[in-house]
Amino acid sequence: MKSYFIANGTVNLHVLENGEKTDNSPSLLVIGGLWEPAERAIPILSELSSHTVAFSFRGRGLSSTPENGYDLDDHLSDIEAVVKSCGLKDYCVLGFSRGASYALSWSLKEQNNMSGLILVDQPPLHTKPGEGYVDFWSNLVYLGVPILNFMRKSALKGLEREAVQVDFSSRLKELNLPVTFFVGKNKSSIIPSDITEEILHSYQTSIPDCKIIEFLESGHMIPDEEQKKYLDEIQIFIKKLAIDHNTI
Repeated sequence: MKSYFIANGTVNLHVLENGEKTDNSPSLLVIGGLWEPAERAIPILSELSSHTVAFSFRGRGLSSTPENGYDLDDHLSDIEAVVKSCGLKDYCVLGFSRGASYALSWSLKEQNNMSGLILVDQPPLHTKPGEGYVDFWSNLVYLGVPILNFMRKSALKGLEREAVQVDFSSRLKELNLPVTFFVGKNKSSIIPSDITEEILHSYQTSIPDCKIIEFLESGHMIPDEEQKKYLDEIQIFIKKLAIDHNTI
């Protein structure tokens, strides 16, 4: 597994990469959740047989933390820098939680260069942080580790200050590539999913090629609560894309 940095202007982004690009199978770009650094994708990087890239957004992990630049377009510029640096073409994107809103926005404008999209437990909405956002996340501990070990408080403040809400619901019909949506169905989970049947229906009916995968033992944190099934379903999706590509 390779670990290195790339530049997006004055911002240095930490990248993890495993495997080699091939014409026979699409690469996978992993976009983590709000606070997740590239290292959170190590299970995917380690287990998938295909070429996989993960990175830390600005203000997360080992990436640098600018004073400003935390709106949607700034995060999309981080994705663009990684895609260009890694030379990704006909690749698949996976976005988890808030990372799925970044992945969705990216895919709506870049889908002609992509082969598929996996969205994990996120409404088609890029949210504006509400009151108490910084305090909530600054004090949160997940699996025994403070969130501030992964994301700087100044980055949380930047999101609270600069992020604006964008609703992608009306644009889902524009997605003309295979999409799989992972949803957690365990309502008794510590962090339950907030995906309603109405949201699922919107994804299914709006996107021409959309498949729903239910994770019955998971809430929102599917990558941790059902890791084996999570990895298996990612691999199944990529293998199907590879088969479809190679039979054209």
